Amino acid sequence: MKQITVSIRSSETSDAIGLARVQIETWRDAYVGMLPDEALIELDEMRAAVRWTRLVAGLEEPERLSVAEVDGDVVGFCHGGGGRRAVSAALGANDRMAEVYALYVDPNFQGLGIGRALLGHVAQGLESDGFDALTILTLESNHHGRRFYEALGGTPGEAVPSVVSGSPIDQTPYVWADISVLVRRIETAQG
Repeated sequence: MKQITVSIRSSETSDAIGLARVQIETWRDAYVGMLPDEALIELDEMRAAVRWTRLVAGLEEPERLSVAEVDGDVVGFCHGGGGRRAVSAALGANDRMAEVYALYVDPNFQGLGIGRALLGHVAQGLESDGFDALTILTLESNHHGRRFYEALGGTPGEAVPSVVSGSPIDQTPYVWADISVLVRRIETAQG
């Protein structure tokens, strides 16, 4: 088996195509049967790349967007920052709770610890910014993602009604009441 070298770094606007590709490939792999087929088929890499270019160019503290790179290609990313108002209200959280908005790893690179490393990179930055807790929402029927968050010590909460890609769907929040516990758990796992 070929040894791969993964680097985790902060995103740049030149990563937009890679971010779009990873998001679309991951959605099409993971969300079949969860989101309408039309929504997955209609995903457009160029439109998504334009959105990612704008998002990366407009990042402001404490927002963070980290990418995983293999041989010059983006193979995963994690985007987080302050908790969105609607999510914090649904969880009864305060302004000390950060949120991961997106965590995706190319299906060809899953199971290698890349998602854990990306989450750790973003969580560590958010902890440095003074956040005490962290949450992430995942589709309620995303059993693979849910197992991942539970293995990292995330506590599931009550489903939150949401709209994803124009479709009403329930999402399950996972909460780490102490962000430092998550950061240390990931650091320990990475050795």
